[in-house]
Amino acid sequence: MNKPQDPAGDAELERALDAALARALVAPQLPAGFRQQLRAAAARAADTGASRARLRAAVEREHAAQLADLHSGYVRLRQRTLGTLIGVAFAAGLLLNFAMPWIKANFGDNGIIALPVIGAAIGVGLSLRAWWQRSNLARLLP
Repeated sequence: MNKPQDPAGDAELERALDAALARALVAPQLPAGFRQQLRAAAARAADTGASRARLRAAVEREHAAQLADLHSGYVRLRQRTLGTLIGVAFAAGLLLNFAMPWIKANFGDNGIIALPVIGAAIGVGLSLRAWWQRSNLARLLP
């Protein structure tokens, strides 16, 4: 069973242990100027704390600047991608506009269906090629 702790008994035990340690251990002799060196070290430690705070603030500013640069690069990339998509869509529409008479002349009324089927076949072919290059099956076969 757990006994309730007696705080008064703990304090007496600690005093007795302190007294026994004081009798058993001899205090070392301190070198000359120890107190002044201790105060100087404490002052340097306080300065180190302030320099750590300045260093931390500088690192945080640098991190914020790098994050802002990364964000602006991401926005530029998105704008360029959007511009490229718009340009490609415009070029494809222009090409289709000029190619449609030739498609109708060679494929007839089925030319409207042949164009998307050919485009889909090209897309599937490119996708399969990319998949094949990355697949483990392609590494197994010579």
